[in-house]
Amino acid sequence: MAAVVGERMVALGLNQQELIRRSQLSKGTIREIQYNLGDRKRSPLTLEALSTALELHPQHLVSVLEHRSPPQPGEPAAKSADDVPGYLELIVHLLREISGKIDVIDVRTERLDRIENNVQLIVDQFHRLTEKAPGEDSATG
Repeated sequence: MAAVVGERMVALGLNQQELIRRSQLSKGTIREIQYNLGDRKRSPLTLEALSTALELHPQHLVSVLEHRSPPQPGEPAAKSADDVPGYLELIVHLLREISGKIDVIDVRTERLDRIENNVQLIVDQFHRLTEKAPGEDSATG
């Protein structure tokens, strides 16, 4: 988690004081997380405040801590294992994403079908043009 915090601070051009101001967390808490000091369990609210201050999804650092793929900003996420509404919102979001990808695949499939038909027409025309007319021999062709 310290690496994520450090990399994000660099990416945003934040120093420790600005991160403290944005997150409204204590200097000690920020320092412990930033430098991976201590083995304390952090509250989800602390990690959410820090994620938000780093302009990440509110559940980003919780996901990192739990070795899960972090959600993207704006993407819904369950806040805990029993957050059924959160999981339902995430499922709906993912189904919409899948539906959008299927629509893109359908459009590309239609384009490929048109290209395939055009190529077949060109091949057929080529064969007709290169076939010998009846009664022609190879010497006159």
